[in-house]
Parts: sequence; structure tokens; C-alpha cells
Amino acid sequence: MKTGSLVFLGVFAVYVYTVYPTIAPRDSADLAAAALTASPAHPPGYPLYALLGKVWLDLIPWGDPAYRLNLMSAAAGAGCATAVFLLLARCCGFLPALAAASALAFSAPLWKFSLLCEMYSLQGLFLALLLLLAPGPEQKKGFPGRRWAMSAFLLGLALVNHQVFVLAVPGLAVLWWGELSAEPSRRALLRVGLPLFLLGLAPYVFLWVRLGDLGRAWAVFTRREYGTWQLSAGLSRSLSLDLALRLLGYFFAELWRRTSPVVVGLAVMGVVELWRRSRRCAVGLLLIFLGFGPVFFLATRFDLSGWVARTVMESALVAPVVMLCLCAGFGVAWAYRRHERVGLLLAVGAVVGSLWQNGDMASHRDDFSAYDYARDLRRCLPPGSTTVVGGDTALYASRYLDLAHPDGQGRRLIGFQDASQGARPGYVLGLSLQNLARMGLGPERLSPAGLVQAVAPSGSGERLSFEDGAPLRAAWEFSVLRQGHALRREESYARDILLSYAFAHYLSGTLRQARRDPGGQRDYVMAAALDPEDYKIDYR
Repeated sequence: MKTGSLVFLGVFAVYVYTVYPTIAPRDSADLAAAALTASPAHPPGYPLYALLGKVWLDLIPWGDPAYRLNLMSAAAGAGCATAVFLLLARCCGFLPALAAASALAFSAPLWKFSLLCEMYSLQGLFLALLLLLAPGPEQKKGFPGRRWAMSAFLLGLALVNHQVFVLAVPGLAVLWWGELSAEPSRRALLRVGLPLFLLGLAPYVFLWVRLGDLGRAWAVFTRREYGTWQLSAGLSRSLSLDLALRLLGYFFAELWRRTSPVVVGLAVMGVVELWRRSRRCAVGLLLIFLGFGPVFFLATRFDLSGWVARTVMESALVAPVVMLCLCAGFGVAWAYRRHERVGLLLAVGAVVGSLWQNGDMASHRDDFSAYDYARDLRRCLPPGSTTVVGGDTALYASRYLDLAHPDGQGRRLIGFQDASQGARPGYVLGLSLQNLARMGLGPERLSPAGLVQAVAPSGSGERLSFEDGAPLRAAWEFSVLRQGHALRREESYARDILLSYAFAHYLSGTLRQARRDPGGQRDYVMAAALDPEDYKIDYR
């Protein structure tokens, strides 16, 4: 246990050194706001994160709230690596356990999602703890008692933390099959486990109570706005053989790229070793890996040719990487038993390989991109203004800034889907040309105003010009976007911020070009420079 504490403290120290100083792009700000206000986040609401985050913020009352919540993710990620260490130390010894836990801690998925306000490092922690409590290849037979009770409770919490955890249930059932199938224990296990499992699911009651509307709570719980059975309806396609092969190819290629070739090779050896020790354990772990990995990737039906879809899928690699590194620990044990020097060399290679492959992109200690983006929006929008917004980062980051660092200016940002047909915004942000047309906003009623576009009053007869005027003030000169390591290397989440600036330049160029303003070409060039994959310029 003392060695496990040292592993936790070592991994936690690395994570704290590389953690985001505030909110990260995408959904991070929404999770931070949920914890600040003890209210549901975007569907499915993540009530467990909101409750745990609120308690964590009360326990650590100093500093930026998002930074403190980032530390909670770091603690969960370090706990995940520690649980894998303890499991393998029991089954395989110190060296395989330390190598696998270190390779996991420095893998790209767990490292990244242990640095920001998200629930994915908690998902890894729940998975590792449930595997630690489950019967292993060396487990003695007998009534499991406390292990079973704790597992039932943690499984309920894990399902509240992230609904996709249901994919682990078949594998966990196989791991527990010996105890579950014993006739004298079956009723006792059910009598003890079922109430604790339901208790673990209890945070969903908070979701219903907080929203105050069962219909709305059910819509949030079932993720109706995303398509319920789809991860994201806008990114899903009809599943074909070609798409299935591309999804599976991408999944296995990402495992190779986001851990290291040494870890992948050791994991294959580890499956063989585990099969030799206990076929039940080998089948259970394989089912969990397949559920979180190939099955989930195929179920998304994502066309991964676009970088947005690839970025969304990064978090889906956390659980498969936990399973991969766990199996790699058994592979180290197999090699070390046959030849100590080879086993030691492979153990060192697994750790160094993960650090070498992922360390350069891991640090976000100077990444203020989402925070600075929200501050730039404040500079573009006058007090009391109303803006219709497309894109989660702008909505979530602005809301977080209003909660954690209010300025009392009363700006109102409305999501495009929530904007009523009668809404008369003064500004729009991040809306495609198609969505602008749906709102009845043509080029003659819009004018660039930095990151946003100003809207001429309806029926006023006013045509916005590119001369002097408050709505047309250029906000680019006042940008506070700091060029941290992640932005310079165009790390995937930082690129989400660059896309927001690129889109603003693109739309500005489109509006200027519609009025034959030569400045439009300059905006197009800026858009291409910020995001060359999505904005390609034809100079002919």
C-alpha cells in the first residue's frame, strides 16, 4: 500500500505540472459551470461530476475554479494508474506493475483527460477499481463479501459518470461468473449487490430534481438532442463494410500511436500469458476491451476523415488504453520470468516509449486558449447585447467566465437551436451560411465585428457599410490569445480555438466579397493560415 501511495503521488505530480491553468476548449467549461452551480451539464447531464465537482470546490476554495477541477481530474487519473499498479503487483509482481502503470499514466488518452474538467479520467478510475475488485487469476474461492458490495456500488456510479460504461458489463459478468454461479452465494450476492447498485445510480435523482421537469430530465438523460442512440447525429453515417473497416483500422492505429509499439507488443504477449493462467479472466478482459473499443467505434458510425470527428473520438480511447496497458503488464511478467534482462529491458521500453511518443504534446500548463477566446468575445460584444451562437466552446466558455469572473455587463448568448424565430439578436457568432439564411440574415444585414458579426435592425432599411461605425470596429487588434505550447503545435483541442478564429475570418471575407470589398481576400488568407485543412484558397 505504501508503494501504491508513492505511485499515486508520482503520477499526480506529473499531471499537476502539465495541467491546464483554467478551462480547456470544447466541453470543459460546461462541466466546470455544472460543478460551480451544482446543476446538470449538457446531455446526459453528468450529475455525478456536478456533485463531486461541487464538493471538491468546497474542499479547495482557493484559485480559479476550473483549475481546481482540473486537479480533481488529475487525482482521478493518478488513481486509475495506481489501481492498475495494485492489481498487477498482486498478480505479477513489482516490475510488471510499475511498468504498466507508468505506461498507462503517460499514454496520450489518460494523460490528456487527466488535465482538464471532464469525466473521462473518472471513467478510467472506475474501470481500474472494478477490475481490482473483480476475481483475478490468483483469486481464492469463497464468498466475495465486501469486494462484491463495493463493486456493485461502483458500477452504479460508473454508469452515472458515463453511460457508455454499460459496454463493460458483459466482461465484468464473466470475471465474476465463478462467484455468481455458486448456488449458496447467488441469493446473498443479489441481496447485497442490488441495493448498492441502485444506490450508485441515485445521482440521477439529483438530475430530475434539479431540472424540476421529468420530461426535460428524461430528454437530457436519453440525450435526445444528440439522437439518443448516436454519439452525435451530425457526424454519424450509414454503416457499410468500407466504413467499418476504416473505423476499426483507425482504432487500432490510434492505440499504436497513443501508447507505443512496445506496449502493444507486450499486450499481445500478455493476453497469451493471461489465457495460460485463467481463461475466464482472459475472456472477461477481452470482452471489456472489445466493448469499449471496436464495438463502440462501430456504433458511432463516424466518418473519421474530418478532424472534428477524430477529436471527438479521442476520449473514447481512455478505457481501451487502460485494458491495453493492463495486458502489457502480464506481458512484462511473462518476459521477465523467462529472461530477467529481457523483461527489464521491455519494461523500461514500455515506459520510455510512452513518454517519447506522447510527452511532447502533453503539457498544457501555458494553455489559456479557451479562456482567452472567451475574453476576446467579451471585447467584441457591447454590454447588454444579445448574440445567437453556433458552437459549444463559445457558449460554454462565456458562461463559465460570467460565473467565475463576472464583469456585470449583462451580455446574453443564445444557442442557435434555442433561439426562437422571433429573436432579434444584435450579433451572431459561429453560424454557417445555411443557418444564417434560416434566420433570414443575408450579407446585406451582416457586417464583420471581429469574432462576431453585427446584425442591422430588421425593417430599418439600414445597409451596413464598411466605413466608420461602432458595429464595424475591428476586434482583431485587441486579441489576448496567448500563443502557448499547445497552440504552436496545433494540438487537437487547441485547434478547436484556432478554427473559431479562422471561421470568423472566413465569414468576414465572405461578407466583404459580397460587396466587392478587396479586404475580403485578406480575411480568406488569414482563415487559410489558421486552419489550412478546412479553408483552402484558390489563388487563380
